[in-house]
Amino acid sequence: MLAGDPLTAHVRAADLLIEDGRVTAIESDLAGVDAEIIDATGRWVLPGFVDTHRHLWQTTMRGLTANWNLKDYFWCIRSHFAGLHDPDDVYGGQYAGGLDALVNGVTTTIDHSHITNSPDHSDAAVRGLLDSGVRALWCYGFYPSPQADPVFTTPQHRLDDARRVRSTFFPTDDGLVRMGVALTELGMQPFTETQRELQTAEDLAVPVTMHTNCVWTRPEFHDVELYHRAGLLRAGQIHSHANRCSDHELALLRDAGCAVSSTPDTELQMGCGRPVFRRALATGVTAGIGIDIVSNNSGDMFTAMRVLMQHERGDALQPTLEESGLTAVAEPLPVTTRQILHAATLAGARALGLESVCGSIDVGKSADLLLLRHDRLHMRPVIDDIDSIVLQATTRDIDRVLVAGRTVVQDGRLPAAVERRGVAAIEAAHSRLAERVAAVGGWKLAVPQGLMDQLGVTFHDNVANTPAQANS
Repeated sequence: MLAGDPLTAHVRAADLLIEDGRVTAIESDLAGVDAEIIDATGRWVLPGFVDTHRHLWQTTMRGLTANWNLKDYFWCIRSHFAGLHDPDDVYGGQYAGGLDALVNGVTTTIDHSHITNSPDHSDAAVRGLLDSGVRALWCYGFYPSPQADPVFTTPQHRLDDARRVRSTFFPTDDGLVRMGVALTELGMQPFTETQRELQTAEDLAVPVTMHTNCVWTRPEFHDVELYHRAGLLRAGQIHSHANRCSDHELALLRDAGCAVSSTPDTELQMGCGRPVFRRALATGVTAGIGIDIVSNNSGDMFTAMRVLMQHERGDALQPTLEESGLTAVAEPLPVTTRQILHAATLAGARALGLESVCGSIDVGKSADLLLLRHDRLHMRPVIDDIDSIVLQATTRDIDRVLVAGRTVVQDGRLPAAVERRGVAAIEAAHSRLAERVAAVGGWKLAVPQGLMDQLGVTFHDNVANTPAQANS
């Protein structure tokens, strides 16, 4: 069992007692306790993974963007296909997406839900997530998906709907699913609207997530600098991607108590730039790992951990190799297996404001657990537990997953009835969506020439007169 902070704790033999969904004891021997016994022989007992950036609704388009860059993604999905989803499609994507997280050992996820095209879409998104059984921070997305006949005709309508969702579904902050907000990308609207979105989050007393410094346009501007200049950086914000952040901006995030989320699959593929993870750690910024979109890559956190870790190692070593050769390479390697496991668990929980709830196995915390087999041929021998977990284990080694003490995955699978329902829901949603997509030209729409140049000018114009805080 890996009890305590994954950055420093050691795997040891121990018994774990769960009562009312929480860990109430961790002892070397609890054999005398009258309780149902789960035999974990041949398994590591780990904290469930915590995903710090995901768009669950895009489960309806699994694998679509496999060979796309960010221009393709923005034009096809954000500018067209998002507006074609009806509430039932959103429910199917959310429900199947939550189940997909669980079966991949992710017990907690954030949902950057920029599919709130109407009150019915908002409700469907929340209900799908609630029904899936995953722990989540559901973040109401303020981005207005282009639609032929929009229900929300002003930004105020969406802000008002966020307030309605808060009072209807999230009257308290202690549920399995909690509420946050997801900002419209900085520069896609007048800066005064960004201020209103952030004020709404403060009024609702909920966390904030945003896409930050991940689009390379001309002319350039730097999101974090602008937020800072306007006095809008707050503790608890989750800045996803953040690839273009300068070291100074990372220091601003650290000092404000913000976190970052790296999503290596999409960032490296789509032209977001190098992941910021290693620089964030060096600066002292809380850094988590995100899956981002299963419309591109799988929901497998083992893969995300490895892609991120090995990229950061190679990227850090290459300048030394080119200048001085292998002799000059120092030890230890940049980014260790412990650091990457910590990012996928406790650091992720800290980023989401859930450090007291999940992310590590500790007395008093929720029993969000991953039982991972290590008794099969491809896992033996084990020299170092953490190294084997990060670099040898795969999703096929997942034996059992618990959320708040409830088994949601057993023998590596969802309950048969749950899986059937999930498959039916997502297949039906995809079929409906595919008909609408075909009517607008198919799954790969031609990106207009000069799209990003036009966006760059729009971004720049919308932030050109960003106000400075009074005491700056």
